[in-house]
Amino acid sequence: MRILSACVAAALAAHPATSPADAPEVFEQLKLLVGDWEAELPQFGQLTASVHLVSNGKAIEEIIGTPKDNELSIYTLNAGKISLTHYCAMTPDGHQVRLETTRLGSDANPLDFSLVSTTNLHSKAAPHMRRVIMMISDRDHYSERWVKTENGRDTVFNLNFVRRQTAG
Repeated sequence: MRILSACVAAALAAHPATSPADAPEVFEQLKLLVGDWEAELPQFGQLTASVHLVSNGKAIEEIIGTPKDNELSIYTLNAGKISLTHYCAMTPDGHQVRLETTRLGSDANPLDFSLVSTTNLHSKAAPHMRRVIMMISDRDHYSERWVKTENGRDTVFNLNFVRRQTAG
């Protein structure tokens, strides 16, 4: 976890904070992720992500997983920050976590989301995502670092997405 914290601190230092007015600009950059993606997750296999604009472009929907096992995240603007609501499939009843950016720069790199609240989580010891760090490398590559907490221990999942090429 110390390595993760050091990486995040270095990335945030490279992108100084700006006013909440930058949130719409950053949200527009996230819209460039619309499309289909794939990533390899060690010990789990091939994952896909599908990113769509919904609600007349006021929200971004991201579905990550496999055809049989997937999860949904919705990104929205909220009071000068970007909120991420994640509908998780890790617990038997399903639960939702709401995360929010802690600091925005004039671009989307990195976006650092921290846990704000949970719903339908039967225990604080149950597995749940508490942090997401997103980095857009270029038009065809982005990464997400998901930090899962379970029984007080963190596990980090690194997803390095590559845009799927369409036939044509």
